[in-house]
Amino acid sequence: MAIFNSDLEAIIFIIIITISLIFIDKVISFFLDKSKKVSIQQKNGIYFIIRTISVIIVIFFVLEGFPSFELIDPTYKAILTSVTSTAIAFASSEIFANFMAGFVLIAIGPFDIGDIVKIDTDKGIVRSISMTKVILETFDNIFIVKSNSEVISSKIVNYTTKLRNIKRYVDFKKKVQSPQDKGDIRIKMKTNMDEIVEKNTNLMAFFRSFSRRQNPDLHTYTFRMHFQYEKFRIKLDKVEGLCTKYKKKFGFKPRYNIIGFSSHIIIKFRILSLDPKKILENKPKFTNDLYKIIFSHNM
Repeated sequence: MAIFNSDLEAIIFIIIITISLIFIDKVISFFLDKSKKVSIQQKNGIYFIIRTISVIIVIFFVLEGFPSFELIDPTYKAILTSVTSTAIAFASSEIFANFMAGFVLIAIGPFDIGDIVKIDTDKGIVRSISMTKVILETFDNIFIVKSNSEVISSKIVNYTTKLRNIKRYVDFKKKVQSPQDKGDIRIKMKTNMDEIVEKNTNLMAFFRSFSRRQNPDLHTYTFRMHFQYEKFRIKLDKVEGLCTKYKKKFGFKPRYNIIGFSSHIIIKFRILSLDPKKILENKPKFTNDLYKIIFSHNM
């Protein structure tokens, strides 16, 4: 038996129910966005549950609310239902796959909005996470839309560290250091114990400064540059000065290590910042300044 007395009544009530659910979703979203105690991952989970329930409610009233559906011959009704179901299944198979992949993303939480990640071969800042897609902004200011099913099947590397989960300086140091940082030998041949102590002291001061903030995240961006052997030491001194200059812009002095030798010297640079926007804004200029040093002949 249909829930409503007429089709017109069903249409009116379904419209009212849909508008009410949208309004409730907007109100809850407003208060969640204002709340600083709820993490982005928790917000995404709440949004997912609310919108899933809303869709189920609307579908239920559409299927059970129209009296005219009761007048259709059971045979034709079964055929119509089968055809409709098949059509919907084909049309929504990709959507459903993305929908379920979105549920998996929210459940495992490999990244949050604002994290710097590498999905397959694309590296950038996560700008949006929805039930069907993820939007990534690269460091070339290009927005890439990836379906959730594509994200789930790709290799994901998250370069953002949730500092709220780190209580000890030793654990923080392990997160900050790259594999090339292990040991006491550094890229500069002039490095001695005093420089090592100074480096670790600055690192500890940085750790203490952010540990008092509310739910901070440490964002990392790494890239490689090729240096010529000619005048390498002179150019390296210029690089050191450049990294010191960009300390104020990133909030932390960029680090660098030699990671290989071939026809060129390969150096890996590592940028750290509490604000991903600072990396997005300053990294292109920093890279350009490095190119000027590498290809400079007036040294």
